[in-house]
Amino acid sequence: MKKIIYLTLLLTFSCYFYSCSSVTDISGTWKKPGTIPQKYTKIAVLGLSKSRVNNSTIESAVVSNLKQYGINAISGSNILTSNFLDSDGDGKVDDGSKEQIAQKLIDAGVDGALVLSLQDVKKSEQYVPGTSFYTPYAGFYGFNSYYWGAYNTINTPGYYTQTTNYFISSNFYNMKNTELIWSAQSETMDPQSLSGFASSFAPVIAQEFASAGVVSK
Repeated sequence: MKKIIYLTLLLTFSCYFYSCSSVTDISGTWKKPGTIPQKYTKIAVLGLSKSRVNNSTIESAVVSNLKQYGINAISGSNILTSNFLDSDGDGKVDDGSKEQIAQKLIDAGVDGALVLSLQDVKKSEQYVPGTSFYTPYAGFYGFNSYYWGAYNTINTPGYYTQTTNYFISSNFYNMKNTELIWSAQSETMDPQSLSGFASSFAPVIAQEFASAGVVSK
């Protein structure tokens, strides 16, 4: 009986933690026709958001995962300041600053840039129905009393949950001519924290980029 109770608790907690983990899916990719793998000496990962903390956390996670594939990458936040990208504080890269950004990266020895930008945020609500399961009453029951309620029914109520999904565009540019070489669209489902988003998003986008046939090892 103790073994049954233990397995029930284990299953319950496993389901709980699984439901709280974030999942990232790639919904589509594009690569410039005729592209062949090239050697890039330094690739900057650049997050475009008004939060420097968000940018740095996500960039660092992607950089770490790219290095596992033998790709030399650095965090763009180490080169470009938030004020340089968004001097008016509206959360968007300033108009007309593309050339300045490109030159800043080139001056730092960057020959490729992986730019991450938030495209959309969608929230949804769903109802999770309640469940019923049986558990023995405490105490000892003989055979004669078995049919008189040796087991108790426990009902858990239903509840509503809200999920938030983030849609990210990841664009890779050759900084020699600022030409778009590769692009991916991804969806990260209901991250519970910034670190949770980074740990879900980074390995997926790094694997997709490394296998795209854009960068030669």
